[in-house]
Amino acid sequence: MKKFVVGAIAVLTTVLSPAAYAQEAAPAQPLGYMIANYQINDQAGFQQYLNAAGSLVAQYSGRVIVFNLNATAVEGSPKSVMAIAEFPTVEDARRFYNSPEYTAAKRFRIASTEGAVIITEGLPRQ
Repeated sequence: MKKFVVGAIAVLTTVLSPAAYAQEAAPAQPLGYMIANYQINDQAGFQQYLNAAGSLVAQYSGRVIVFNLNATAVEGSPKSVMAIAEFPTVEDARRFYNSPEYTAAKRFRIASTEGAVIITEGLPRQ
């Protein structure tokens, strides 16, 4: 019985603590996304981009959640490559895109592809 009471007090202390309440009450910030849609015109140049940029997303707290070299369009006229990187915030996505490391790497992508890159925030997290 004593263990149950001690356990119940520990749970109530955590649940009722101001810090726990503040975390629940604060609205979650939306995730940030970098979305790229392009056509590869120079495979060797694009390989240089992959070699240079491959490990950078994780260094900026991001993760690649979509990378498809042959995405299938069901509407409109998008390019064949679809890539989406997710970051904790849109500011983190911008920080990655404008970083010295990615600036050096993206010159290979710009020279070897044609398309668009978009940075946007997602819907608020629930």
